[in-house]
Amino acid sequence: MQEHPPVSHRKVFLAILLVSCLILMIFYYDDTLLTNGFVYDKDQTNYLEAIENATPYSSKPSTRFTTQAPTPTAVKTSPLPRTDSQSEELEFLVYSSKCKIVNLNPFNNDAKKYFHPEKYKACRSLELLTYVTKTDNTATLHIDYNISPSYTKKGISCCYSNVTRKINKSHPDSAITISSCKIFDSNVTIYNDPVMVKCTEVNNTDNKIYENVHIATLMKDDVKKKLDISDNNTKPLSVLFVGIDSISRLSFIRALPKTFKFVEDNGWIPLKGYNKMDDNTFPNLMAILTGYNQTQSYKICNPKVEGMLDKCDMVWFDYRKLGYVTAYGEDEGSINTFNYGKEGFTVPPADYYFRPYVLATEKLSKIRKDSMTYCTGPETAGERILNLAKDFSVTFKGVPNFGFFWMNSFSHNKLNSPTGMDDKVKTFLEDLTTTGVTENSIVFFLSDHGMRFGDIRVTDTGWLEERLPFIYVSFPKWIHQNYTKEYENFKNNTYKLTTPYDIYMTLQHILVLSGHNYTVKASTACPQCKSLFEEMESERSCEDAGITQHWCTCTGYKETSLDAEVTNKVSNFFLERIHSLIRSRNSDHRCAKYSVDKILGASLSQRLLYKNETYLLVKLKTNPKAIFETTITYVGDIRSSNFSLSGGISRLDSYEAHSRCVDDAYLRNYCYCRSTGVRV
Repeated sequence: MQEHPPVSHRKVFLAILLVSCLILMIFYYDDTLLTNGFVYDKDQTNYLEAIENATPYSSKPSTRFTTQAPTPTAVKTSPLPRTDSQSEELEFLVYSSKCKIVNLNPFNNDAKKYFHPEKYKACRSLELLTYVTKTDNTATLHIDYNISPSYTKKGISCCYSNVTRKINKSHPDSAITISSCKIFDSNVTIYNDPVMVKCTEVNNTDNKIYENVHIATLMKDDVKKKLDISDNNTKPLSVLFVGIDSISRLSFIRALPKTFKFVEDNGWIPLKGYNKMDDNTFPNLMAILTGYNQTQSYKICNPKVEGMLDKCDMVWFDYRKLGYVTAYGEDEGSINTFNYGKEGFTVPPADYYFRPYVLATEKLSKIRKDSMTYCTGPETAGERILNLAKDFSVTFKGVPNFGFFWMNSFSHNKLNSPTGMDDKVKTFLEDLTTTGVTENSIVFFLSDHGMRFGDIRVTDTGWLEERLPFIYVSFPKWIHQNYTKEYENFKNNTYKLTTPYDIYMTLQHILVLSGHNYTVKASTACPQCKSLFEEMESERSCEDAGITQHWCTCTGYKETSLDAEVTNKVSNFFLERIHSLIRSRNSDHRCAKYSVDKILGASLSQRLLYKNETYLLVKLKTNPKAIFETTITYVGDIRSSNFSLSGGISRLDSYEAHSRCVDDAYLRNYCYCRSTGVRV
């Protein structure tokens, strides 16, 4: 057989080689644009690959979001269809060309390393010596003489004091009045105000053997009058918020497994793409209640000026004006949403305002746990809020009501603290069903954000968890029939990017569905946001949803190393932003000036198909010792580009002990006091 001339093979080979080189040059050039100023370790883990090549979390053994650096591949742009049956086996919680939120295993190695379940710790070894009963809108305080011998064999003497809000004080939200103690024998009628009970040995009044604070939710005359004049003929929807601070979606699954199983088994609808819009509780709850971001909240409703919160356009005020019975209760009084570094309310913000009760309970003997007030007298602070929520909701289950209840005491400071409360929270949710509360109420069971500081927060899992709090919503069964499309839309939003602003729009929509002549107002911070009873767009970015890049989980990040020049530029910019924040609060004389210790990590964003920007996520350790994280935005070459911040600056270590010299809650995130003494 005649052989082909060798030159033909060479031509074919050279042609193939030329094409291959051109392709490699294109990829190299593209990657050079992305990586100019960066040095990559090919074995580093990165979040970008998880977004491009993720497998269902149930089969992921990896500690981190991924296991190796990505090769250049086309980014998928078609939405991934969702069905309820897929549930937790999905690769992504949200999947579109504008947003990809990876679905991590709740028990990945990062999480397991720091997850250590705790047992429930009771605040007493004996049964309560006093209790309250309610019959026909009359409440009675009782002494349980059957168990009094457990406290003392010498006989007991008990008295009670009325607790009221100090209305004539310049700061009424921070003060209560406790009346003189009136002795009672076995029972006494009480009213809406809290009562403080004290019991001693009958012949030794100095030997206090028991103390507690009780409250009963009763129909007030002004509330009855409001309900009597209501002329709405449409069946109203009541609303109940039950919040637990600092619990991410994944932490909820880990820490409260029985509660998680209950909501899953009973058809509560999750929002798995629910992304916080700012750092801590105040802005995220203000987004729900007002539709404002943090800047707008301080400008329009400045909580640092007495009386301004009373004038704030909160949606729960609209519910109150439209005939709803309203309530608000929150534990850990010193860090309450509207009181931590703020003035609080001059006028009670709800028909039933439980802050005086909480402040009274904190005057009892306390047991601290994880630097929080865990026990107030013989009851946990968290269970007191659950009991308030249940009492209010059951009392007014036959009339339109709006309740907002929030717990900090067993969740705010430590990742594992909530684990001991699983049975208590699950029982509370069960009680809402058995008592009929859920028959006419939409119940929002949620958190504001995940854990914001501590060991887990420095991990990749912690970065994602901080930004994705849990939320489940329960609907009355008749909603399915009466508002089928709205209900289906809500369900279909399970795997969409959603935000607190959407809940604000939903709360207004509920008033419309309840038959009120109510004009829905757009969110000032997110004009495009809409009610969850409407189907969200699949192609929705964080920018569309009112979330700045620093808090956004839609963008993938690839770990990188910075060269010396870029390290210096990034560090100087980062520190100047922190110092600028401190100067803007006129506190540079109180707060130390930071210097760079080292950059703990840097991650580069994936290319955005719809935006010509690159984001650099940086963790910085400083002297004095603090750990900060921020997202830097730039366009083009990082060496020559101007930097800007895309959102806030996060403080990843616990700063409570080092920021006591300032009262400004926002500033405490950034201040390391020059002196650790008292405020100046």
